[in-house]
Amino acid sequence: MRDPEAHTASPSSHPASIQLLVALSGGAEDATLVRAAHRLAAGDRVNWCAAYVESDREDPQRRLMLERDFALVQRLGGDVRVISGQDRARELLALATELKVATLVVGHGRPSGWRVWRRPLAERLARLGGPFDLVVAAEGRQRPRFRPRPRQRLWYWRDLGIALSSTLAALALSAALKSWLALGNLSLLFLGAVLVSAILAGTRSAMLAAVLGFVSFNFFLTEPRFSLAMVEDDQVVTVVVYLLVAVVVGQLAGSARKRLLALRASREQTYQLLTFARELAVATDRARVGEVGVATLMRWLGCPVVMLDATDDKEDVALLHSAPAGQRLEPDARTAVAWTRLHRRPSGQGTEQPMDTDWQVIPLVEQDHLVALICLALGKREHPPWPHEEGRVDAMLRMLTLALERTRLVAYLEASRLSEENERLRSALLSSVSHDLRTPLASIIGASSTLRDLSDQLKEADRAELLDGILSESERLDRYIQNLLDMTRLGQGNLTLERDWISLEDLVASALRRLAPALQGLCVERDWPEDLPLLHVHPALIEQALVNVIENAARFSPQGGVLGLEAGVEADKLWLAVTDQGPGIEPHLRERVFDMFHTGGEGDRGRHGSGLGLAICRGMLGAHAGTIVAEPGHDGIGTRIVMRLPLPDDIKDPHRHVD
Repeated sequence: MRDPEAHTASPSSHPASIQLLVALSGGAEDATLVRAAHRLAAGDRVNWCAAYVESDREDPQRRLMLERDFALVQRLGGDVRVISGQDRARELLALATELKVATLVVGHGRPSGWRVWRRPLAERLARLGGPFDLVVAAEGRQRPRFRPRPRQRLWYWRDLGIALSSTLAALALSAALKSWLALGNLSLLFLGAVLVSAILAGTRSAMLAAVLGFVSFNFFLTEPRFSLAMVEDDQVVTVVVYLLVAVVVGQLAGSARKRLLALRASREQTYQLLTFARELAVATDRARVGEVGVATLMRWLGCPVVMLDATDDKEDVALLHSAPAGQRLEPDARTAVAWTRLHRRPSGQGTEQPMDTDWQVIPLVEQDHLVALICLALGKREHPPWPHEEGRVDAMLRMLTLALERTRLVAYLEASRLSEENERLRSALLSSVSHDLRTPLASIIGASSTLRDLSDQLKEADRAELLDGILSESERLDRYIQNLLDMTRLGQGNLTLERDWISLEDLVASALRRLAPALQGLCVERDWPEDLPLLHVHPALIEQALVNVIENAARFSPQGGVLGLEAGVEADKLWLAVTDQGPGIEPHLRERVFDMFHTGGEGDRGRHGSGLGLAICRGMLGAHAGTIVAEPGHDGIGTRIVMRLPLPDDIKDPHRHVD
């Protein structure tokens, strides 16, 4: 049909164009056609597309199979085109000419049903001709994943029984009403029998009821009775019109019933898939997703289901979930599992690789990444599944694959986030150590070397000043190291609370004594009632928290400023507020000041330290179920840090004294 040399043109000249087109029919052979087209396209490294010609006589069962095949095309990297028309061969020829395809793949088969006189599609395309290679694909042996269930004879007897019963009921009613109704009106009763048969059983039963009604009406009601002969012309017209109307009405009613059943099945399937999607959406980890997936598959298929954790990152195959619980794979299924994992194609029961096992193994692959393996015990079912079940199971497996891939990506992103956070903290810690540890060490080394080398030349006052500097910088260095150790203990969860009873007055007094050098030049004002209850806390931790807060306020207070300490009891908690007259904190930074290494944007070049003090305070108070917040100071001047600690149940009354 086409110059062979034209097919040898390099596909790279038009990488975005479609070079191969496969024609779908909506039948069971479409899956084979799609796979054959995919192999041809992959071998020639060309783009390919699947096309379907849609007519006005679409069958709901065919639509379900088409949706399954469309999903398979998209998974294999192809495109999908749906066109409308009555002449399938001419529509495909027009589409192939429009796309300028090099190869057209069609199935091998003859039309079924009453249109057996029509030529096969391949023969009609060959007669029409076209600028492409025509490839006819035929399957050597047909092994669909889900074999259609053979129609049972019970349904034939049911159709016959409904048609016969409705006709007998119409005949009996006509015999009872014959003396009151005309012959033409009696035919409506038989027409009602046709409608009842169509509603209850479908088109086949309606046609049978129409024929039975035609014979019964002519044999029992027209003259001469008990004979098929008719002597009056109006009787002939009545019977013929009845038969025509019954055939048309039966066809329409049967078609409406068929569409209604298909709509109900589609609605039920949509509801089930929506429910499954909601269950997957709330599943936060891989284990929960697998549990939901195998439970739903077992409920839909009625057979045992096993999910294997077999990703590309793992060498071994481990059992992830099974339904029912405790279900294990038989030894003969392990070969299918190994083959599927290696080739990433289904194997086992009902596939091209049967391997003499009752299990079917399906790989869940997303973007060339193996997510898991699903094993279905289809051989243990009482009967093969319906063909439309394949589309539903394929949709569910696709959703399950996406959910598993989502959990993998979430875990990967979380690990990346933690790694990035650890790296940031490590960098901040090194930056803090480079300043906060080296600065006091440099002061200590300088003062010590001066005392050693120039001791005889220094006055007593100078030596005392150098010793005071060494002591002060040593204490400063000790506080930094203690902060780092406390932060490490808080972060690792190794902090144990050894509680004891202590008053707020003692805690504040001890903290102020430790900070006496830092508070020089500041006026400290204390304001709280004398009957504050005792605290049942870890004294050293709360004292360290107070030291950090007061020291932080002293850094930002101006020389000669006022540093206020207030306390009280409210809502079963004791609160302590430290107020300074510094520059204050911007509203959007009042929460961030409690983050580790937050130093107001100056980093290790500022005078405000490592940024661990307030973060440690939050951790220490949090260990006691307390809180700490930053608020604006009085009249909008400075900052007010408020700490709250819960009181024991037996001393919540602030006016009750404890001995």
